[in-house]
Amino acid sequence: MEFLGLLLTTLSIAIGALGVRLLLPHLRNDRFARGDSGVRTTGECVNMRWTSGGWVSSIIAYEDADGERRFASTGARPTVPVQLGETAEVYYDPRGEAQAVVNGETPPKGFYAFCMVPIGVSLAFGAIGLYYLLV
Repeated sequence: MEFLGLLLTTLSIAIGALGVRLLLPHLRNDRFARGDSGVRTTGECVNMRWTSGGWVSSIIAYEDADGERRFASTGARPTVPVQLGETAEVYYDPRGEAQAVVNGETPPKGFYAFCMVPIGVSLAFGAIGLYYLLV
């Protein structure tokens, strides 16, 4: 039983770390999108990216403060978010720690639930593992 406890406890640490690793970039992007630490500029739609489900996102080219050309994308939608050649407002992080935001579009919240699954599983495995280690 001690082996099972150690195994479940080890698995809980690994799965929990995966959940945290998935969650942190999304929390950082969400905090950036709501804050005032970025730089606003305009960009132009230069391409489209289609999903297998038929949804589309617009690829926006913009220049950062150093004159370097960068790209940002809108979220996938059933209709074209920004037409080719049209301009869009881009809000980017000059430190490069968060994804750029196009036309004030905040990151989707649905992924948070997906990230919480490994964290919940790790808590359950950890509790069961501790039970087997202590009993």
